[in-house]
Amino acid sequence: MNSNKILEISLIKKPEFRLDLSKINWDCFFENCISKKRSEATVIDGSRKKPFEEFFSVKQNNEYPYDFPSHFYSQENLDKRKSLKKIVFQGDLREVDFLGFKSKDAHILINGHVGNYVGCMMQTGSITIKGSAGHFVGAMMSGGTLIVEGDVGNYAGANLTGEMEGMVGGYLSVKGNAGNNFCRRMRRGFVFVLGDVGDFFANDMIAGSAVVGGTVGKLWGYGMRRGTIVFAKHQVVSPHVFKETYHDFSSYWGLLKPVIESFNGPFPSLVNVLPKRFVGDLAFGGKGECLLPRNTA
Repeated sequence: MNSNKILEISLIKKPEFRLDLSKINWDCFFENCISKKRSEATVIDGSRKKPFEEFFSVKQNNEYPYDFPSHFYSQENLDKRKSLKKIVFQGDLREVDFLGFKSKDAHILINGHVGNYVGCMMQTGSITIKGSAGHFVGAMMSGGTLIVEGDVGNYAGANLTGEMEGMVGGYLSVKGNAGNNFCRRMRRGFVFVLGDVGDFFANDMIAGSAVVGGTVGKLWGYGMRRGTIVFAKHQVVSPHVFKETYHDFSSYWGLLKPVIESFNGPFPSLVNVLPKRFVGDLAFGGKGECLLPRNTA
């Protein structure tokens, strides 16, 4: 029974270049460590394959001295506690990439900053980052929960270069700011940014929902097909490819508003009045939707 087992992994050696962890299956890694089997896990330092143990120490802990997020203790997770795999990373991981790549079932807590591609293509489970993260955070993720308490770089929740779709499911929450191309080509899922987002936000968005608590850069929403963007605090200038509509969407808003509040509590500007609704792009023929507060109280 692994319900109380936690793996604590600490960075003990600085890489020569950047560490690529994309070859590690975290489910198998956890089971092997818990059962004390020999680990064959490898990392890539620059272009050279090296043993995982050269850079990281691993120890087991049966207690709960770690600050796991509240969703970890949800009823859904409690019902599946026997199968939970809990991994805690310690140290400055800003030169570590692809942590949690294609992760399934594992619940990963990162006590610090981390590099690029964290949570890329993750499928289930959760990743919580107590610091900031690099580029392509949650890119093409299909499920699970990814929480970043700091900032993220460019292309979070977006598609990888050459791919046609960004994230297709799951929840991505950023408590800080997000860089350029946030949610580019997003297909499904829900994203929340408490701070500001950079340029080209939600470009070519296919579907899904995105909430922004701060301001936005230039050229956002261009090429949207469907999907919903909500600006929770600021009356940003709507691009010319969006036009205001006056249809009653109170029923839909009644479903969306509680989800928004679950991430950060109520936004005063959205409490007692419906936001303004704009629809557009694909040169006005698209069904992209943008909701703006009527006031900024």
